[in-house]
Amino acid sequence: MGFVKMGAIAISVIAILLLYGLIRAPRLQRPWSVGVAVCLALVFVAAIAWLPLSYRIKNVAFWRPVTSIVACAMPFLLYLSLALFVITLVNLVWSTGQVITGTGHLTLTALLASSRMQFVRAATVLAVILALGVTGFGYHRAHNPAITTTSVSFPHLPSQFDGFRIALVADIHVGIGLGRSFVERIVEMVNAEKPDLIVIAGDLSNGSPTQLGNDLEPLERLHADFGVLVTTGNHEFDSDASEWISWLNARGLPVLDNAGVVLTRGSASIDVLGINDRMGKTPHEPDLEKAVQHLHDTFKVPIDGAKRFRMLIAHEPVQVFGQNNLASKIGVDLMLSGHTHGGQFWPIRYMVKVQQPVLQGTNVLDGVTVVTTRGAGAWGPPARVGAPPEIPIITLLRG
Repeated sequence: MGFVKMGAIAISVIAILLLYGLIRAPRLQRPWSVGVAVCLALVFVAAIAWLPLSYRIKNVAFWRPVTSIVACAMPFLLYLSLALFVITLVNLVWSTGQVITGTGHLTLTALLASSRMQFVRAATVLAVILALGVTGFGYHRAHNPAITTTSVSFPHLPSQFDGFRIALVADIHVGIGLGRSFVERIVEMVNAEKPDLIVIAGDLSNGSPTQLGNDLEPLERLHADFGVLVTTGNHEFDSDASEWISWLNARGLPVLDNAGVVLTRGSASIDVLGINDRMGKTPHEPDLEKAVQHLHDTFKVPIDGAKRFRMLIAHEPVQVFGQNNLASKIGVDLMLSGHTHGGQFWPIRYMVKVQQPVLQGTNVLDGVTVVTTRGAGAWGPPARVGAPPEIPIITLLRG
């Protein structure tokens, strides 16, 4: 079943549950039932309409105070529907028990029915408050990414690169929710860590350079001894990937457009390859074979990477299996990825596992160590629940 059909079914179920849980189960009468239905319809429209509208708004920064709140209607409805689902189950169990225990006892039946109705109404109000609270917490969390640290060891890492530190920035997603001030904070946090290399693994925005270039300009101030390397994410291809690649390159943020570079420290060197996201279209479709060939032609290193430490930057962790598991065949030791957001919203994280082999952290896939970040920003609704944003600092160790 495709994601579109799954989404349509999910929306239909949520709509029915919300109508039942907010109007029918509490036995709301007019005009309250009409008022709730109208409010619910408006919130539902907001939860869906922000996505197509976001790519059509020209002055995104001007509308952001409104659109960031409107987009949060989506997680609000998610958590409200989950709460109402629990209330509905309790209500059904209670009503079933009422029929059994109340048979032949009209007074007891009426008392149980009255108590059940009081429970449903009180619990429904509490569900709305909790959904607002969880969404508000998620909104705060999404605006405050944290630096996390991890280390990975490799026996053939050159000793000169022992302790080499990489800042992995991915999934900033400036757009209707997050803007320039958020990017400035990320730049300050990363620079304060003084990494040796900064990697930006795609999904910088939810729009075009014309819409959002100003929000991303602070990235020019990122500083590391070995500079900044960038790859595209799937959202760069929602607009014009060529335009984004040109925009980034022009600002000293070189994009590894199916290409590679060699980093040298002292007498030792390591390879860094970068490929486009798997959603890439001609002439930017992902091509690791092309990246390796570029590395070979430019720096004269062996195609198979024999006896060399080799790193790959690819937006999605599933790309480690691309082109018939080419990454492991050409000697990739470490792959840096993002894309998953760690699920962004519990329990949606379990749906992400259908598409990706991992959600976050350090994992070994097909013999390649893959570090997947939960990402620094948030797609769409600027909120996160159960998947806090992060900027990993990865230390390479020999051993």
